[in-house]
Amino acid sequence: MTRLYEVYLLRHGESTANAQGLFTGVLNPPLTERGRIEARDAGLLLHAAGIRPVSIFASALERTIATALIVKDVLGLDADLRIEWRLNERNYGALTGQSKTAVARRYGVSQFLTWRRSFLTAPPPMSAEQLEAIRSEEPFRSLPQAALTPTESLHDVGRRILPFVAEQLYPVLVEESPVIVVGHGNSLRALCMIIEGLTPRQVEQLAIPTGQPLRYRFDLRSGTPALVARDYLDPDAAVEATELLNRQGGT
Repeated sequence: MTRLYEVYLLRHGESTANAQGLFTGVLNPPLTERGRIEARDAGLLLHAAGIRPVSIFASALERTIATALIVKDVLGLDADLRIEWRLNERNYGALTGQSKTAVARRYGVSQFLTWRRSFLTAPPPMSAEQLEAIRSEEPFRSLPQAALTPTESLHDVGRRILPFVAEQLYPVLVEESPVIVVGHGNSLRALCMIIEGLTPRQVEQLAIPTGQPLRYRFDLRSGTPALVARDYLDPDAAVEATELLNRQGGT
């Protein structure tokens, strides 16, 4: 029987900024109690499926690190937690910290959805003052300059994630399957695009719900990962969560 190598993608649990309906992006809020429960429930799904990762990747932002640590605790493993800034959430530029409802009301739903879902369109850049304020605080104070730009499109996020896939994820997968990647709505959409070879139109329609482990299985006999299967560990719950997310505008 051919051995299949597995990657599990997990969007972090709800953060305080998510609960407030804000464009969070590069802000660094903690998880809410609901977010901690979502992380625990995801860990329980992984535990029930017998997943025992050697490595867990997470972005440099607190909400993914906290989610990853909760999952580690539920699994009862001393898995290696690898922090990777390339998995950080998309920078929403001048929209950062603003109410999504207020932005939609001010600029119209069409423009709101373009800024939120478009593959190529980036929001207006944040001011030099806001950029410097965020860069002066952790985690960005300790990260490369490239980790924080004035704004990003989803295409930009994909370009920064591509080296992570080629240089870290796939090499680690070969040695340490299964691997868990804890990321954000947009960084995981970009990662799915790379893994599945999605078109810009397809990735614009893709939504990743919080707390639902998404499994990818690969055949490595050719020497490079060939995608064999994609599924959620709890398909019914994932469909329900995705439908709710889409009603809220996606992402």
